[in-house]
Amino acid sequence: MKRALIMFLILTLGFMSAGFIPQYTYAGSSLDIEETFTDINVTKHWVKVERIRLNNSNIGKEKFISDNKQKSGNIVREFGGTSEPSSKLFLLHYAEGWDTGTQPYPVLFVHGAGKNGDYAADPKENGGSDGIMQYLRDNNFKFFSISFAHPHGDNYIQREILAAAIQRIKEVTGAEKVDIIAHSKGNMSARMYVSNVKKSWGQSFGKDVRRYIQLGAPNGGIDYSFRNTWAAWGIMASNGHGPVPFTRMVIYGFWKNTAYHSLYGESDGGGAYTGQAQMLARWDDEYSLGSFEQDWYTAYHGGQGFYSYSKGIDYAITQGGNLIDTLKNSPVDSSVQIATLAGNQNVINGVVMENDGPSDGIVFVESALMTEPMTAGGASLLEKKVLSLNHVELAYDKSAKSWIKNQLTK
Repeated sequence: MKRALIMFLILTLGFMSAGFIPQYTYAGSSLDIEETFTDINVTKHWVKVERIRLNNSNIGKEKFISDNKQKSGNIVREFGGTSEPSSKLFLLHYAEGWDTGTQPYPVLFVHGAGKNGDYAADPKENGGSDGIMQYLRDNNFKFFSISFAHPHGDNYIQREILAAAIQRIKEVTGAEKVDIIAHSKGNMSARMYVSNVKKSWGQSFGKDVRRYIQLGAPNGGIDYSFRNTWAAWGIMASNGHGPVPFTRMVIYGFWKNTAYHSLYGESDGGGAYTGQAQMLARWDDEYSLGSFEQDWYTAYHGGQGFYSYSKGIDYAITQGGNLIDTLKNSPVDSSVQIATLAGNQNVINGVVMENDGPSDGIVFVESALMTEPMTAGGASLLEKKVLSLNHVELAYDKSAKSWIKNQLTK
């Protein structure tokens, strides 16, 4: 008996020294903590970062193009040295004080399109700008941030990853509920979780979110790419960032295949922006299309224009599964409290963005403030407010940070 015990201890220590990681059972799947980083040269703003795998056979690797691969060196390292990680993987970033903060509920920040978990700590991406992480950390919150594998990924997948992250935070803190702060596209996965919008294989909402703080949320959807078509030309002409509504375009006098950069699915040559297509909704009945945009009519409604070919926004909405309509008909669980912040300044980095109606440069104010469908099932609305900020400032401006703290501590 004594010898057996000794052998057991030797084997256990051997597994630990070899990097054996225990599994955490989660809704028929398991969470593997694959690697933990504590070297500040890798973690940058965080005391610890975990790479976690959600072992769900329904989740695989999504399509990447050069535009939407992971580009930050530390994030690539944390994802195991790849810029194209499987969507089963996610990073959980731990802020200093995650285990000592005196505020009762841990906070999870969910980033938007094209970003990663570092956005909560370095929103200007210059290495010297404090974000919501530092502000809430210094106010004794237990703060966490998530990095999704695909910066523009499928929101149904990211919903499951978010649920897994919440489960992990509950495990390490002992909390029964967490508070979520979601910026931009991050609101899709967050809203889907608390409204129990999921695939048949998805995890049901665990009533483990106390408060859900929205920043620049596309609650009523967006149609930015289809109405602001000069932006598409700029993206393709400069090898820039973001999806386009065209499968073919004239670039510097030559017709180019741009389907790979489009909002359409893999069958149409796209597939790299699934999560963006899921955010689409028509706003042309509310705000007229600008006739000075390149091929403005055919871009929105579909067809051959002078300089481009588009399948139209309705086609893309259908490919995205009409997710915005689904969310409009799926109230937030009555146990959740909601606070919604919108911006009304449309100049971002000195560039005038969405100007067909009041907007934060990306999301119409009316879309961000569309809270009635969320509260139809009994969820309470703490506050909805408009600040004189643009879409990105909503995540880090001092007035936004103060508002967020007030919502968390009411």
